[in-house]
Amino acid sequence: MEKATTITPELIEKLVYTFYDQIRQDELLGPIFEAEVDDWDHHLPKMVAFWSSIVLKTRSYSGRPVPAHAKLEGLTRAHFDHWLDKFEQTALEIFTPDAASQFTTRAHQIANSLKMAIDVQRGILPGMEGALSA
Repeated sequence: MEKATTITPELIEKLVYTFYDQIRQDELLGPIFEAEVDDWDHHLPKMVAFWSSIVLKTRSYSGRPVPAHAKLEGLTRAHFDHWLDKFEQTALEIFTPDAASQFTTRAHQIANSLKMAIDVQRGILPGMEGALSA
């Protein structure tokens, strides 16, 4: 399959659905998502809207990712790192490296922000034992 050089709403949907199909079967991340996501038919379009807002500036997402992630018990740096690796692999399956980097660069920035926000919510300062952002 030829990799896409242009990012379209349809390809963002393909990225999100392909990625989360893989994540749901993943040994590390699958159980976390299955325990938290009750309605995948609702969650996946929300993720498409999120990435469309990030990459295409559609402003179609309205949500609060920090509280949603902060409530996840046992969420560790390893979970974030694994998610990022899988996301990057999936983006590179669909897009050329230049197009994929528009997703992966932002994903790393968002993950770092989420990790710091979760640490704060949990009362942990960066650099402390147990910090996600350390």
